[in-house]
Amino acid sequence: IAERMGAVDAALKTKLTQYNAIKNSLATVKRRQTGNLSVRSLGGVVKPEHCVQDSDYLRTAFVAVPRPLAREWSNSYERLTDMVVPRSSQLVAEDAEYKLYAVVVFKRVFDEFTNKARDARFIVRDFVYDQEAVERDRLSAMEVVEQEQELLDNITEWLRGSFGDVVTAWMHIKALRVFVESVLRYGIPPDFLPVLVRPPPKNADKIKQQLAEFYSYLETSTRASDRARAKSSGKSKASSSDSGAFDMHEFSSILSSDYTPFVFFDVPWTFLDEE
Repeated sequence: IAERMGAVDAALKTKLTQYNAIKNSLATVKRRQTGNLSVRSLGGVVKPEHCVQDSDYLRTAFVAVPRPLAREWSNSYERLTDMVVPRSSQLVAEDAEYKLYAVVVFKRVFDEFTNKARDARFIVRDFVYDQEAVERDRLSAMEVVEQEQELLDNITEWLRGSFGDVVTAWMHIKALRVFVESVLRYGIPPDFLPVLVRPPPKNADKIKQQLAEFYSYLETSTRASDRARAKSSGKSKASSSDSGAFDMHEFSSILSSDYTPFVFFDVPWTFLDEE
């Protein structure tokens, strides 16, 4: 049982590790698709007309400006560094938090412009428009979504197949515990009947109490058996009368309050009660 359940546990950990990795990738994709303009992918936002393309000297910078700073941006972007094309700022898109502007700068000052913009709390996005790259990103995002769903379906199917094995092992352990506890309590040779009972949840406590009352004679029977074994083994009369009269109630302070005169183990299948 331990070997079989160890294999199931190891397989589950491996599958969960794989799924969590692809799930994190999917979360990143969704964040880039649905986040604000300071973090989301600009592939579906920027159009060719927003960019200076095929220039050896000029580059379009895309800047996410917090909405409260929009006026400050308009008044200061030309002076953030040298070589910023005057009046080149144009609004590309906006959301509840940011406005996205395109501005043309010389390539040689792009890094300096980025640093100066950061100091002014403007976010220069690392983005260069490339239609092929935009299409690759779109296909990559679709692939991640498909991989996540495929892996989830695979894990779900595997769990359904493994559930029966796990429950079988669980019930096997329960049966072993019943057998061992019964031998310890009633002695050998084994002479008892294990039964699996599933009462309605609302009647469970009442039925358990009724069973405890019905089988209360088992405690007396057990003490009598102890006396008989003590006498047959040659123990003294005093020893058989004292040591043989084993009374579980003497240990009520250390036993569970759920002690019953019969061997009892709960099977907490609460999900079955929800059917």
